Amino acid sequence: MRVTFGELIVDDLSSFNVDFAAFVNSRYVVSLEVLEFAAKKAIGNWERGKRISRSLPIEILLYYASTRQIKDALKIGIHEGKNRVGAVILDDRRVAELRFRELKFNPEYDFKAVKEFYGITDEEMEIAGVEKLPLLVRERIALFSAFEEVVK
Repeated sequence: MRVTFGELIVDDLSSFNVDFAAFVNSRYVVSLEVLEFAAKKAIGNWERGKRISRSLPIEILLYYASTRQIKDALKIGIHEGKNRVGAVILDDRRVAELRFRELKFNPEYDFKAVKEFYGITDEEMEIAGVEKLPLLVRERIALFSAFEEVVK
């Protein structure tokens, strides 16, 4: 497994079915370390037979989104056209099949969208500070992994 950042071009989302990588819209990638944390939690539980979905990339997306609902997790996924994404590459050899170009990671998340998606309150932000947003997202992922649900 390798976590990276880049651009992905998707011509037809309905036929985009990749079983060797998971992609998260850069609006929601607070850090690559948090994405890697979610991926490791998802893979660990997957290997122990504690699966939510039938696809490991979807499982990773569910963990990063801290939800059991695929429709909700897909909100932070990719769309048709050019996507800037955090990527969890499960098979490096097959990445060449995609129109994916690696880039240097430059955080470009949407603070308001992340806060809203994860249900992070103004009070939490006041206490923790903006610089701790990645820790608050990681906390949601850890709770989801432990309890398989997070109350938002």
